[in-house]
Amino acid sequence: MENLQVARCFSVLDGRSRSYVLEACRPLKITYSEYVVLLRLFDCEGVSQEDLSRVLHTDKSAVARTLKLLEQKGFICREKDAEDRRIKRIRLTEYGRMQHTFLMSVMNCWVNYLIDTLSPQDVDSVARNFQMLAQRSSEADFQEIIGKTMR
Repeated sequence: MENLQVARCFSVLDGRSRSYVLEACRPLKITYSEYVVLLRLFDCEGVSQEDLSRVLHTDKSAVARTLKLLEQKGFICREKDAEDRRIKRIRLTEYGRMQHTFLMSVMNCWVNYLIDTLSPQDVDSVARNFQMLAQRSSEADFQEIIGKTMR
């Protein structure tokens, strides 16, 4: 498969996954970005805004905007750190915690749908390879890669 085809496949998978999550989360009135942040907070509640943006590989201002919306919707609260008042810690509200099962089922249903026609060996292979690609992507030095394309 040529690189352009691979890029198109990633694009379709990303776009359709976002659309699915948006549709499935319509009852909670949350966006895809809010969904992603909530899933991460289930794993690392009490994280700072800065650390959350680092973990998500996302711009700090985008995370701040998303957190503001989640706070307005009652899913989270932001608290000043007891030791360093400049740091805001993100905590789930009781309402936010109550959504854990539903939000996890959204992704589980989608992934199960996607892999339904694959053999168990293929599922393992896809999972391993996606993990490797995600790791390589998170370690990428964009300027170095761009420099290679300009040669």
